[in-house]
Amino acid sequence: MNKFKQCTYTIILLVTCVIASPFIFKQIWNSSSEKKKTEKLPEISITGLAQPAQTTAVPTDQSGQTTVADPNAATTTTIAGADAQTTTTTTTTEAVTEPAQMFVQGDPSYFDDALFVGDSRTVGLMEYGTLDNADYFCDVGLASYKIDSEYINGNSFAGTLQAKTYGKIYIMLGINEVGNNFDYTVNAYNSMINTIKQYQPNAIIVILANLHVTAGAQTDSISNDRINYLNASIAQFADNKTVYYIDINPVFDDPDGNLRSDTTGDGVHVYANYYPTWCDWLCMNTIQK
Repeated sequence: MNKFKQCTYTIILLVTCVIASPFIFKQIWNSSSEKKKTEKLPEISITGLAQPAQTTAVPTDQSGQTTVADPNAATTTTIAGADAQTTTTTTTTEAVTEPAQMFVQGDPSYFDDALFVGDSRTVGLMEYGTLDNADYFCDVGLASYKIDSEYINGNSFAGTLQAKTYGKIYIMLGINEVGNNFDYTVNAYNSMINTIKQYQPNAIIVILANLHVTAGAQTDSISNDRINYLNASIAQFADNKTVYYIDINPVFDDPDGNLRSDTTGDGVHVYANYYPTWCDWLCMNTIQK
C-alpha cells in the first residue's frame, strides 16, 4: 500500500471516530445512569433509634418526676412527686396501670372543715366564691416567708391553726414572692407546711398551684416560666398521703399556657364571676383517701 492510500485510510478513520464518538459516549453515559437507577440502596437500620412516643393523660394522683428549667440558671432541676391536675407522661408500647383515683367529685359541704390560706387571689375566692362554709386566712400581699408575723382580723397564723380542728387546709401562695430567690421561697414554704402539720397533724394539706398571668402582664420578675418553676418546686412537698398538689391553670389558661385575657382585668386576678367556677372545680377535685 503506497503512502497516498495510507494517508487516505487514516483520514477516513479519524473522520469516522470524530463523527461516531458522541454517539458512543452518549450510549456509555446512558448505560451507566440506568445502572445507577437499578442499584439497590443499602438498608438503614433503625435499631436503637427512639421510636415515636405515645402520650397518656395520667390522673392527678399519679406521682412522678418533672424536669423544670431554672429561669435563674442554665441548668435543669428534676423534682420528684410533682402531681398536676392533668399531666402528660411519655410512655412506650407497654401497658400503663393507672393507680386508684384520689380526686373525686364532692359538694360544698366537703369544705365545712376547710381552711384556705392565701394572698389576694384567695381573698377573691373568699369574697366572690361560693364556699362560704370554709374559713379563710388570707390577705393582699401575703407570702409564705412572712406568714408567721402576719395578723389577719386580729389572729396570727398559729392562732388560727389552734382555734379549731380542720380536716383540710388549702394553700395558694407564691405570686408575691415569685420574683425572689427560689431557694429562700421554697424553704419558707416548707416551714409553713411544717407549722400546719404541728398544729393540725390530722388535716389534709392541699397545695394549690399559683395561677398564671396573662402574656401581657409578664415582667422579668413575674413570668409564667418563673411561676411554673415555683409551682413545680412546691409540688415536691406532695406525698399523696397527707399533702396533695392540684393545678387549676388548665381551666383558665389559653393554648400558650398564659392566663386568658378574657378572664381578667389586670392580667393577674380573675374577674369576680370566675370565682364560682374556681369553687366548682374545687368541688370536682376533692380528696378521697
